[in-house]
Amino acid sequence: MAAAGTNHLPVIDPDDRAALRSAPERPMNRALRLLCVLTVVALVGGCVSLTPAQQDRAAEVQRFADATTHAYGMMPVRVTVQASNRLGIGGVYRQGNLYLSGDALDSGHLTALAAHELGHYLLGHEPISGVSMAEFVKAQERRELDANAKAVEILMRVRGMPRAQAVRTMVVYLRSAQNAQSHGTPNAPGHRPAAEEIADLIARFPETPVDTPQVVRASISPPPPLVVPIWKPGDQWTFWSDSPRGSGTYTWSVDREQTIDGTEYYVIASSTSQGVVREFFYQKSDLAWRMLKVNGRVESSAEPAQLRYVWPLVIGSTWEQTVTLTTMSDGKSSKEINARSCRVTGEEAVTVTAGIYRAIKTECRDTTTGELVSQLWYAPEAKHWVKEWTKYTWGVQEREVMSMRVR
Repeated sequence: MAAAGTNHLPVIDPDDRAALRSAPERPMNRALRLLCVLTVVALVGGCVSLTPAQQDRAAEVQRFADATTHAYGMMPVRVTVQASNRLGIGGVYRQGNLYLSGDALDSGHLTALAAHELGHYLLGHEPISGVSMAEFVKAQERRELDANAKAVEILMRVRGMPRAQAVRTMVVYLRSAQNAQSHGTPNAPGHRPAAEEIADLIARFPETPVDTPQVVRASISPPPPLVVPIWKPGDQWTFWSDSPRGSGTYTWSVDREQTIDGTEYYVIASSTSQGVVREFFYQKSDLAWRMLKVNGRVESSAEPAQLRYVWPLVIGSTWEQTVTLTTMSDGKSSKEINARSCRVTGEEAVTVTAGIYRAIKTECRDTTTGELVSQLWYAPEAKHWVKEWTKYTWGVQEREVMSMRVR
């Protein structure tokens, strides 16, 4: 089973047998089997209206399923999108059918979700009957672990991902479930805690780096200086974010260019399913961040514009900057002064959900305390950072690119 994922919301992975949590330990009788059937009906029942973008994603999942069954010589699987359900289930495989909720189509974890459910199909995981509840849960836990590992194999064989990228894709998916559980979401019957599922998956691929960037040894000639990239309307990056405040996915798209007070900006748009529109303004000349508008109103801004890079980007280069950040909330403004000392430290190979990239790493420290406050891995191929680590007063936030479309 897999759970629905929505932008900016935790992505959890509950099993569709949540109603069985308190059932006594006894052979699975007719009533229990009926309850399982009704649970599946609760998932797949109802009609759903899809946006054009959701229709495209549903078609892509069907193509993924078709490619998977063809590669493994199996009968085709039908992908059906149904109305979102109260159980929060994003996907379920049952007897030759892959059912997705509408919410799942808006999640950056859609590929991982589909691979996991297709793993159940390839492994022959049909409904269990005639066993005690304890036997049922134990068997289902093993099935979920096996489906995670099978998903890695599918991503490698069908999607052509390197093993490190495939493992990372599934680990990020499970970490979203782990984050949700840390915020009080109960673990679903049939699943082990997400932390245990992650540990099991990594143990099955012990020589695969999934979290630590690998330093690229310097060649005789260092990489040439990198110039500021040119973004074009339609360029798009989908990110995964994880912090003590929650875990989720979201998409940034280059919407337009705009000139304000003589300065040219790229305007990056990001929308939520609730209709909230965020617009980020970055200077064209250096990609420094100037402000964020939410539904047309300035919510936060930087003076001067906050640098992420100094171009041309050269290993060993350094810079310092003091920025005043102004935030608006409930009609009141607050100010914070950040003083940073930054350095381009080197070139590293970074594995993220979107792939494996050679990236230029930048570190920034608080100029007063010397404390490390941010790390950034910029990849020329992506025209953007592909991995980010930032320390705030409330905790550490990690972000990475899950997919992209750039020209």
